[in-house]
Amino acid sequence: MHIPAYEPDPGAELYDATALTDDPAFWSYHLCGTVLGAYEFFGVPYREFLRMRDERLTHPTRWPVLRIPLAGDHEIYIVYETYTLTPGEEYEYSVRYLLRPAGQERTIVLGAAEMEGTYGGLRWAELVDAATPAGTDGIQRPGARLLALLPMLADADRPFDAAEIVASALREQGATDPERQAVALLTEREFCGDETWTVDDAGVWTCDVGPNTRFRDDAGTEYAELAEISRALMR
Repeated sequence: MHIPAYEPDPGAELYDATALTDDPAFWSYHLCGTVLGAYEFFGVPYREFLRMRDERLTHPTRWPVLRIPLAGDHEIYIVYETYTLTPGEEYEYSVRYLLRPAGQERTIVLGAAEMEGTYGGLRWAELVDAATPAGTDGIQRPGARLLALLPMLADADRPFDAAEIVASALREQGATDPERQAVALLTEREFCGDETWTVDDAGVWTCDVGPNTRFRDDAGTEYAELAEISRALMR
């Protein structure tokens, strides 16, 4: 798989991991950094959770990529990066979320979930909009799209039925107690919490706190890129 203007670690190969989203063990791992105990949400034996983590998602030379095509020919790539520190012993990982604006041969970092925590952010409205199927390949199931992006949610302004929407996504992927688990994913988050957002006259949304790639005072994200993100994530 090729991601525009993205270079993996030397020797690492990117591959399309869409098929992993059919496996409950994948969701056990993908959400486990969002709320404590999430690895138990899908009834997966712990050994299967470890197998998914060690054999499929944290391989130093084969990096899984999830692709979420958006309306307007924009795309989000989710890359499971694994860097070996001590060969055969220690590694460092990052689940990186990249936005490719339509027609461009480059990507913008939306955020990442790393060993030290999660940074970046999506508004609730953007998350729900991105869950709507678009394109013809990549992840198409609405629930899978929503859960894949859920770790990036950082928004205090959620509608009264937010838990129902997340519960529906969890149910679609085989969660054991989706209503209770949805509440946990929204209210007991380890990172990316209840931030507030503002929009300027140009329609550019920015977050009120860092670390967040969409924090207005973060010198690492230019205003032009903040504008591109806002345009791409809302129809």
